[in-house]
Amino acid sequence: MSYPDVVLVTGAGRGLGKAISIALANEDVPVVCISKTNALKTCMEINQLEKRAIGLQLDISDYIYAESRIREFVAFSDIFNNDHNIKIGIVLNAGILGEGGEFWDTDLWNWEKVFQTNVLGNLGVLKAVLRRMRMAKFGRIVFLAGGGAGYGYPLFSAYACSKVAIVREVENLAMELKDQGDFSCVALAPGAMETDMLKEVRSYGAEVKTTVDMGEPIEFIKYFMQSDSKSNHISGRFIHSRDDWKEFMDNPLDIDDETKWLLRRLQ
Repeated sequence: MSYPDVVLVTGAGRGLGKAISIALANEDVPVVCISKTNALKTCMEINQLEKRAIGLQLDISDYIYAESRIREFVAFSDIFNNDHNIKIGIVLNAGILGEGGEFWDTDLWNWEKVFQTNVLGNLGVLKAVLRRMRMAKFGRIVFLAGGGAGYGYPLFSAYACSKVAIVREVENLAMELKDQGDFSCVALAPGAMETDMLKEVRSYGAEVKTTVDMGEPIEFIKYFMQSDSKSNHISGRFIHSRDDWKEFMDNPLDIDDETKWLLRRLQ
């Protein structure tokens, strides 16, 4: 099985994004670590493992600048080798939780901030590399769509709604890219992990019934990124890291399963 020639990871400065970056680098995949903070630190840790990574300190909430900066980076960075046929993967992990509380106690300016990062920021990064993906007729795209996308999440409504928006855009992208080449685009619910964000969720009194090891979503991402893993069988789907995803990646979906894992309407 072969990985893309390079993978970009947003939110790579800490938590799951950092762990994903290191895991992919350990598979000898060149990684572009993108984060508002600590991107260079993650890059340094990877380089100390004698693996290849480039760190890009960037606040993607300024999504117009982020798209422009990434587009420029792709054009001139030697990690892309000025090769228009280079195979690119991307993990759009960056996200902020935003203000907690009931809707009537929250400010809509906070909603705007959440959507600027979680939705528009990640889309800006993707848009900057999508033209190169289409030229190479290849792309592996993972959005992180966690709590609130598949069920109500009233303490963090802005966060929940931003994740629902991501799931719908994944469905749209999968339809648009279907006949463009070897593309697959999914929304992954990683499960609750012991991160700083989960600590913040708990601080508002939210109940967390189960947690998952960070290795579970990483296992999915590693398998999904491999170009001969038949990832296109699940393109457009919203998948939890504990779903039986490998079965559906290794076998084409039956016609009766066409709606399975679309906004998790059936599961």
